[in-house]
Amino acid sequence: MKKPVKILLIILCVIFLCIFGFSGYKLYSIMHEYKVAADTYNNLSGQFVTVGPSADRPAQQKTPGSEEDEEEILDPEISPISVDFEGLLLTSTDVIGWIYGPDTVINYPVVMAEDNYYYLHRYIDGEYSGGGSIFADCLCERDFSLRNTILYGHHMNDGSMFASLRSYHQEGYYEEHPVLYLNTPKRNYRIEVFAGYITDADSDSYNVSFPSDEAFLKWIEKLRSQSDFATDVEIGAKDRIITLSTCSYEYYDARYVVQGKLVPIH
Repeated sequence: MKKPVKILLIILCVIFLCIFGFSGYKLYSIMHEYKVAADTYNNLSGQFVTVGPSADRPAQQKTPGSEEDEEEILDPEISPISVDFEGLLLTSTDVIGWIYGPDTVINYPVVMAEDNYYYLHRYIDGEYSGGGSIFADCLCERDFSLRNTILYGHHMNDGSMFASLRSYHQEGYYEEHPVLYLNTPKRNYRIEVFAGYITDADSDSYNVSFPSDEAFLKWIEKLRSQSDFATDVEIGAKDRIITLSTCSYEYYDARYVVQGKLVPIH
């Protein structure tokens, strides 16, 4: 083999080895970051959240005299989790709630900052995190008193944060997960899901105020018409809803939103 050809082959081998090594390092870094994030949120949950014995089952009613009587069934009028907000607020005063989805990975604190960028890549204590935190739109109120409160969460490749929202594209998933829960320092809520669909990042799905009751109810009907599934959740002019938003990848700046009615519970 001629010397120039041998040198070229050696150079190419070195380049390929460098590419392989760099790719391996990046993969390790990503997997390590996922693990750190999972451990961080698991630690927060373990420290500040108590989950009821039947919290991993979807809400359902018992049939007297049936075998279900012998089992623990999730009561839809009681939050399946209790949160030590007094302790949690010592970690971050930006905490405004905790969102929980039975039989899903959604089990996270909710924070709110003065802008919509701070928690994109930070844990609730301000430390860097590629997956960020679940956070409320800065235009909303900390007590969820607006007609529509928006929560954002990344669509992580390992299925964490708000990635599972995209599963509501399948009606069967909605049927198995019709309810989520939101605990706040002052009140707990059941989130009765009524719509899920793909939308633009700047669509009117993100409206937080409305000029009249009529405008609000008309907007609700529009949301229902876009939904990937149909529900019988009744929404009146005085009700409040919550919009959960994550990235979707059907087109540039696409989002998948899941919207539910906030129902006060114990």
